[in-house]
Amino acid sequence: MNNEDYKRIIEKIDVEEVKKLLKRLGARDIIETEKYLITNTICHNDRVGKASMKLYFYKDTKLFVCYTECGNMSIFKFLKHYYETRKIKYDWFQDILEVVLNISSFSLADTDSMAYHVLREEYYERKNRKELEIFPTGILDMFVKNYTVEWLSDGITKEAMDKFYIRYSISQNKIVIPHFNVNNQLIGIRGRALNKWEEENIGKYMPLQIEKKWYSHSLSLNLYGLNKTISKIRQNGYCYIFEAEKSVLQLESFDNTDNCAVASCGSNINKYQIDLLMRTCHPKEIIICFDKEEKKGETKYFDKLFAICKKYNHYADFSFVYDRTGLLKLKDSPSDNGEKTFKELIRRRVKVK
Repeated sequence: MNNEDYKRIIEKIDVEEVKKLLKRLGARDIIETEKYLITNTICHNDRVGKASMKLYFYKDTKLFVCYTECGNMSIFKFLKHYYETRKIKYDWFQDILEVVLNISSFSLADTDSMAYHVLREEYYERKNRKELEIFPTGILDMFVKNYTVEWLSDGITKEAMDKFYIRYSISQNKIVIPHFNVNNQLIGIRGRALNKWEEENIGKYMPLQIEKKWYSHSLSLNLYGLNKTISKIRQNGYCYIFEAEKSVLQLESFDNTDNCAVASCGSNINKYQIDLLMRTCHPKEIIICFDKEEKKGETKYFDKLFAICKKYNHYADFSFVYDRTGLLKLKDSPSDNGEKTFKELIRRRVKVK
């Protein structure tokens, strides 16, 4: 399935089915006009009673617009916002693609339906087992070394990209990010979209599809980068947990900072990931370095990070980065503004007892 397939899926969304979906997701009020639906901003509010009536679904473009926080969203992006707001672990296939296909009149006969069915079979097979599938590393040879401007401008060096085997897909216009387990076995490949439409409407990061096969894996059963940073974590006795792979590569690119980083590939961590870290590295301190998600004067995000640390601080000392003074912009990773800013954020981190 390619971008044109996704566009056609969106174009053929049934408005009546959208109304049913919104009700299932907890929207309390739905107002319908000739041009759009108006409902509660459930995209970023998990308490419907506090959600304003500023989420619009436009019938002509089949796009959502949240006029208070989220902005323009395709149905795919709307569902991601919904799940992430509620800290719901979701699977791209079951909880997003399948849901959207059920409210669209798009026919799989109109596209490469084989790719879809292969993905479907793999999902249900994967769901019934806990271990991750191992893929042949030779598949990475089909991609090229191409140090993209996007990541070079984000402070990632060529040497860091080489060390973590970052590649580029010419046909899909994506940065190729291989995921390895702690034993250096390939367990999945993610693509970072460089196409603006795909990034805004489908998602910035997605499993990569190669010749009808999706190289996806359960992100909750691994920690990105651990296979490369394990020795530094053991040596220094602490570990930084970031949200995204890019942050791990940024730390690798810093001149005077040991790379003791991993990425959870989401804005949360789970017991399996903590167990994996403790079993392989035994860090004395774990430092949560998630993206900035809170505006000045709010406390919800602080409370979330505090709760994560409190939940697991019987394993090790826990702390988290929290920007109080505007060193970061909204959605920035603590590593986005360079080594000096990162070190200052670490110095000011909140320690949870």
